[in-house]
Amino acid sequence: MRLARRSVATTAEGHTEIDTLFRQQYPRMLRLAYTITGDHARAEEIVQDGFLDVYRALDDLREPAAYLRVCVVNRCRSELRRRRVRELHPPEPPPDLTDFTDGLWDVLDHLTEDQRIAVVLKYYGRYRSSEIAELMEISASTVRYHLREGLRVLKKELEP
Repeated sequence: MRLARRSVATTAEGHTEIDTLFRQQYPRMLRLAYTITGDHARAEEIVQDGFLDVYRALDDLREPAAYLRVCVVNRCRSELRRRRVRELHPPEPPPDLTDFTDGLWDVLDHLTEDQRIAVVLKYYGRYRSSEIAELMEISASTVRYHLREGLRVLKKELEP
């Protein structure tokens, strides 16, 4: 995706208008998005996308900070709607799963997202902890923690 060049004014300090807006608003917008979504990583994505929206429309905006706030809130609302849809209509397991793995599919829902990813990559994908760490962009020790906790939850859920 290409971004059109903008005629953005540069301040005496050498910062462009979008740089100044970013420095002033990023922490505030991140707190706002996190408070609404409860997910730090998703909040960061939402705020970054909001700044991209502002950048694209900057030449036409009188109040970039207000527009940014509207973008962030609207993206948070969309995120919450998508979550509700996923909760109401969880993904169906692939049709070729056996009865045992079909039961396992239900148990995987008890894991956190990171635990689920780590367990599936380790035991289904046969990845090493170092490879999982690279894929998840976390440390290998954190991967081992997620695996340990995920297995603890699975054991608890699978015990008769």
